[in-house]
Amino acid sequence: MKNRLLLTLPLLGLVGPAAFSEPAAPAAAFQADDAAEATSEFGEPVFVNGVRISDMAIKRFLVYGPGRNGLDARKLQILMDHEREIRVDEVREAVAAEMAGASDEDMAAEVAKRMQRFDLDTRFVDRRLAAEKANFQERFPTLDHEVELRRAYGSGGWYRDQVRQTMEFDQLFFPDHPDSWPMLSVEAIQGGSPQVDLIADYAREYDRRLAVAEETGEPIVAEQEMMMSLLREFVMQALWSLAEVKTATQGIPEELAMVIDGGDWNAEIKTQEVFDEMRVAFSEQDIEDAKLCLALFEAARQKLAAEGVLSSDEDFQAMVASIRDQMANSMFNMDFLALQGHGFPSAEAYEQHLRLVDSFKSGRTEALEIGDNGELSPELEAHLPIANGIMGLAKARAEILLVSAFDFPSYSWKENGWENAYERATALRGQVDEYLAALATEAEARAAAVANGENFAPENELLPFDRWWTDLLRQNSDYWDPPLPATGKQPPAIGLKNFGAFNEEPMTRNDMKRAIGESEYEHFLANGALVDAIFFDMEPGTVAGPYRGPKGFYLVYLKGRTRPTNPLNLRTERHQQMIQEDWVRKAFQAYAHEALASSETSGL
Repeated sequence: MKNRLLLTLPLLGLVGPAAFSEPAAPAAAFQADDAAEATSEFGEPVFVNGVRISDMAIKRFLVYGPGRNGLDARKLQILMDHEREIRVDEVREAVAAEMAGASDEDMAAEVAKRMQRFDLDTRFVDRRLAAEKANFQERFPTLDHEVELRRAYGSGGWYRDQVRQTMEFDQLFFPDHPDSWPMLSVEAIQGGSPQVDLIADYAREYDRRLAVAEETGEPIVAEQEMMMSLLREFVMQALWSLAEVKTATQGIPEELAMVIDGGDWNAEIKTQEVFDEMRVAFSEQDIEDAKLCLALFEAARQKLAAEGVLSSDEDFQAMVASIRDQMANSMFNMDFLALQGHGFPSAEAYEQHLRLVDSFKSGRTEALEIGDNGELSPELEAHLPIANGIMGLAKARAEILLVSAFDFPSYSWKENGWENAYERATALRGQVDEYLAALATEAEARAAAVANGENFAPENELLPFDRWWTDLLRQNSDYWDPPLPATGKQPPAIGLKNFGAFNEEPMTRNDMKRAIGESEYEHFLANGALVDAIFFDMEPGTVAGPYRGPKGFYLVYLKGRTRPTNPLNLRTERHQQMIQEDWVRKAFQAYAHEALASSETSGL
């Protein structure tokens, strides 16, 4: 009997870099005679001090990130194929016992007949997809269904395949009435929900749905998705403990995206195959971001290795395993922290970044010193105002005009988007400056008239700046909110962009960061942050920009800012750790960019 294996249903996925390459010869020693080294599918090859960031490393970074859905779908298919083999073995053993003496052909036919109960009728898939599309178009008649699938899942084709795959999973593990379910499903659900008999609940609901189907002559309707999601999760958790999954973090070759070890069996998922399948989900910007991130990692790695503080592969893997174990039973696990907390393209990318940050920290003990009474090192003292602004809950009220290189309604990058966005943002900043100058001139004229005891009555009195800015924002900002549904429940208004006006209340840095659309990962790539310019550089009542950000160029009107309401208490260990960790994050970001800037590079 084969071991059972659990593979998760597709998750929110992002990027993970390839394992770090070993140092190569200096750039001057590179010989362009090697055609493979001199060419790249992604433009000019990327080198950092002679170390090539291979095309396969870039592909795997993309597979772990924008292509994660394809990787997870393949992982799930391996589970299902393996489980089906187990079922065939079980049925074959039963048939052999029941039909002893029968011909091989008769027994094979009986096995095939009994296995049909696990086969999915593709007509159900077509019916479900058609119903979902019709429901979507009824609720959002002005939106393009295919565009919205791409926005949500990266690829409409992948989504349709995932619907089929999920329905196939349900047919394999939850066929018909629970009395006929595989023992694996029954034991997993009973173990996952000992207080509530979900199987009995499902059985009662199945009998009701079946009675309705027999009375109406219609196909039996599916169980509610909330229940099915719960059942799938229990089955997967039961299976998952029997398999080990390795990715770049565990140092597998970059030609492999994933290795699955089921004990007495093994499966590999090739990077190239997933890349080819998900190619439609990768934009030019995704590729450029992947190249830059990998180059930053490589430059920092080389510099940390030269300092003698780079952690070993063994220590790195032990650190990640320990963190994952500590967070395993929390919803705030490593994947959540990487993707939702810090906006990294994948847990793999975050883990590689974590390795470098931890190595950097180990070589900065003096900068991290805090005395018994909270005395700070010069580095931490300089960072304290920023740490207080972030963690001490300072607030700002800003309105942001985005001139986008990205077309939100069609969910695609504009042709020559960055160049055109910069030109338009620069022109809009010129309009702002001209209007402010006109207001200043009008104010001077009014003051002079008052001083002379004269009435001031200009022929065309200018609008107050706030009103003029609101008009400019609404006419020119590319922040986009999807239309409200025409039917059904209305979504909450929380999170609407409102052209970049966001809301009337001041926001903390983290809330402002999310409203803008920034993440810590994007701050790492850019070595800067629009949200930090708002909180730490700008003067209230002024307009600044254009700043380059994740989707284009940004003009900011900072209406006001408040001091921290909960400044750090540096006599407490927790607050000491908070300022140390925040300093390390910011300092390493600068360190990585300095390392790259001082390196001999090409291809970026």
